[in-house]
Amino acid sequence: MRRALRFAAGAALFAATGCALLPGHAPSPERPAPPPYQPDRRDYATFRAAWPDLLEPNYLPFMVHRVSRGPGLADALVFCRWDATDMPLAVWIEPPAIPESLQNEFSPHDPADYVAAVERALALWEREMDGLVRFRRVDSEGEARIAIALRGEAAPVVGEERQVLGSTRLGPSCKVEGQDPDAERLRVRFAAGPLSIYVADEFGLLSDDQVEWIALHEIGHALGMRGHSPIPADLMYEVVRDRVTVREGLSAEDGNSFVSLYSLPNGTVYADPDSTAQARGDVPPLPPTGPPMLALAPHVDSRLGFRVQLPHGWTRVETPQGVAAVDGVSWDYSASYQVVVSGQPSIDDYLERYGAWYASRGRLLHGHELIVARHRAVQGVLASPEDERVEEITLIESGDGRVFVVTAECEASQYEAYAPWFDAVLASLEIEPR
Repeated sequence: MRRALRFAAGAALFAATGCALLPGHAPSPERPAPPPYQPDRRDYATFRAAWPDLLEPNYLPFMVHRVSRGPGLADALVFCRWDATDMPLAVWIEPPAIPESLQNEFSPHDPADYVAAVERALALWEREMDGLVRFRRVDSEGEARIAIALRGEAAPVVGEERQVLGSTRLGPSCKVEGQDPDAERLRVRFAAGPLSIYVADEFGLLSDDQVEWIALHEIGHALGMRGHSPIPADLMYEVVRDRVTVREGLSAEDGNSFVSLYSLPNGTVYADPDSTAQARGDVPPLPPTGPPMLALAPHVDSRLGFRVQLPHGWTRVETPQGVAAVDGVSWDYSASYQVVVSGQPSIDDYLERYGAWYASRGRLLHGHELIVARHRAVQGVLASPEDERVEEITLIESGDGRVFVVTAECEASQYEAYAPWFDAVLASLEIEPR
């Protein structure tokens, strides 16, 4: 069952509410749009075996473009982006014309501040990409490879709740120019249509930081990201929180994905959409059998003061508040294990703050007290409302102003198989005094 990695309460709770970033991905008019490809960890494992040096974790399968190889030939899923010969990319920025009705008469917003926000977004992409991507400003739209229009108006509304704060016209952005002798690569050319960024929502003008964040997202599409990340904490996730002011820039997954995209040969074939795991009807991965196997080297977090041995072979994802591990990839897995450190003084304080949130997630199957790493702990098992998944949540009180939140989850039908692994990881946890 496909899952996108979530972060437990006390870490980062990203709600898909308020504003949205919905790039316009118009299908080519020459033929009906084919069914969208659904990324699968088994396809990624096959691709990664051929490219073992890919940076992980990443969401590369969500970046692919579906293209036609030519008349009578099967389609291909390929990675398509600007060539090194296109650098530095010529960029034109159109300042917003802000009507008086949007301005605060006592503190009017200078349109140049929004232009500067886009310039900061371009500079951040250059830094994060380690020189693989470069930009240069030009004075007219006709000279530009990437045209960015800042709209001095409220963003349009899609449906009843979402506003489209930014859009990038991709359409048939990946053009196939020929087949290389090596069947694993096509000769392609990439292009991106104009970017539109709105500087206001239903509440009024956005801040410079908010416009910078929207520009960062849309520039990601203009650099070759066809779809969206499935991970809510990523820059390239489709929906952002209302009036977002996040300043961290690219996540590890964002950086790994784009650096990998620009390190792979342009036109690299990811898969044949008609022979993917889902198209073949492959049986999903089975739960583990036999005794638990933990990694020989523990994960050591000197910042937060703990070490833990995670399951052998699971993908590890470091987070600002701890670490997570999944038995697949961060966007498609059956079971996950997370350790999050919260700055609450006690378990009671933590539950007072987050207890209602946990109660809203499902029904409590059972709970009990125990000792973990020589510290008082409580453990509860929650079933999702549909009884499809189970969460085993352990709260550990360090006694020095920290609560360790350990969350293990899997499909309900596989909990018996995964429970010994969850127990073994919990038994390996060591908490350092602060």
